[in-house]
Amino acid sequence: MDRRNRDLDRLLRAARAGVDERDQAPFGFETRVVARWRDTRPQNGAAWELGRLFRRIALGATIVASFASAGAFWQLKQNNELDEPEANAYALADSLIEAGTWQ
Repeated sequence: MDRRNRDLDRLLRAARAGVDERDQAPFGFETRVVARWRDTRPQNGAAWELGRLFRRIALGATIVASFASAGAFWQLKQNNELDEPEANAYALADSLIEAGTWQ
């Protein structure tokens, strides 16, 4: 371990000795480069917004379809009740009463 530390220190000193103050980038240069890069890269925000819109549309369509299904089920249930013999008898009696009153 001691030899590794000694070799590492030697390499770090050699790297430090080769750097001159004139070779370094100006203060804040890296920050400006990264900021400019972030501005120019394509933004995925529009794709995420479009995905959220599709999810909302799908949720709304599901809610509307469930209400429509419930309404259709209720209507079919009422139609089945009207097809029962008691309902037909009342409808027949009602139509005969109406026919008799108009004569």
